[in-house]
Amino acid sequence: MAIMSDLPRDLLAEIFSRVPLTSLRAVRFTCKKWNDLSKDRSFIEKQIVEAKKKQLKAFEVIMMRNCRVYLTSVDLHSDVDPSFTPKGTLISLNDDANPHQIDNVSRVFHCDGLLLCITKDLNSRLVVLNPYFGQTRWIKPRNSYHIKDNYALGYDEKKNHKILRLKDNYYAYSSHPRERICEFELYSFESNSWKVVLDVSPDWYIHSYHRGLSLKGNTYWYAIEKHGNVDFLICFDFTTERFGPRLPLPFNATASPTYDDVVTLSSVGEEQLTVLFQSDHTLMMEIWVTSKVEPTEVLWNKLFLAVDMIAIGSNFQCVADAGSFFIDQEKNVVVVFDRDMDATNTRGMAYIFGKNGHLKRVDLGEDADPWFYLLVCSYVPSSVQIRQLT
Repeated sequence: MAIMSDLPRDLLAEIFSRVPLTSLRAVRFTCKKWNDLSKDRSFIEKQIVEAKKKQLKAFEVIMMRNCRVYLTSVDLHSDVDPSFTPKGTLISLNDDANPHQIDNVSRVFHCDGLLLCITKDLNSRLVVLNPYFGQTRWIKPRNSYHIKDNYALGYDEKKNHKILRLKDNYYAYSSHPRERICEFELYSFESNSWKVVLDVSPDWYIHSYHRGLSLKGNTYWYAIEKHGNVDFLICFDFTTERFGPRLPLPFNATASPTYDDVVTLSSVGEEQLTVLFQSDHTLMMEIWVTSKVEPTEVLWNKLFLAVDMIAIGSNFQCVADAGSFFIDQEKNVVVVFDRDMDATNTRGMAYIFGKNGHLKRVDLGEDADPWFYLLVCSYVPSSVQIRQLT
């Protein structure tokens, strides 16, 4: 009688392509043949095809809470209540004999199927991983890290991946409040080295809590004019290794943005950028989606969704330094992740807004650390290999 290990390689690959990501470790530990097959590029590509098919109904996001990173399945199409189901925490599988959980994470960024995780421990290193391959690469700083640093993960036209580190702050690095320290460093996976990005003296600034959004290899931020109240998008092009021109925002940029107005970015798949704006004064929330996005040009579609919180009897207000969101174009809804506004502010919540102000709330549970907010970013699996040191 035939057993699983006797099956043809193509048939095994077809079977394993339907195995969930969180079960791959068990597959790899079964035997050497299965371990080799599970790391084969054709196998990974089949698994990604299956994952994208499943995303037609239930899709995946990366959720960071309690200093750990989870791959989470989101189902908004069910006839019952919407669900957010953790599929498992991310682990490093470079050393199959000693896989370990990646924790103590303060921020996470996504680009091209890869994740960049920033740890709370300033003496540790950055880590980049591909969950579908289980590959990781730990990266040491050029000098040291700081809690106010901002980061971006991207790649150039030759698909060489790079990390941009932004150190741009008036207070965290200087004993003189009016002195601005502005430095930009670029890490190359190919050369395994950092370098200082020269000729950068911007007339704008990016708050440390504004996370960049990587799309098609480049990273976009919400930025504010240094000596004024004009706000816009700015893009770092990883091919030219330079910041591009100011890019327009879709909402009313003639009104002076206040510190408590919320502007946060997300993406739709791998081609569109979306922005959420909520006014601190009116509590009106607007969500816009791009029709074109390039380092030197951004065009916006018509307004995707507007929610008048006062009109629907809600006091919901995004936390300026925490709010993350994504949209479901098929269901015409936006899901915003924040804290419970009606409780002790220690429970993670998903607020689901639809047409005509329809609102649902999903309780995601208690947060162990009240100082670190729940963060969510879109996730698109890929077969990109992380360049390893030789």
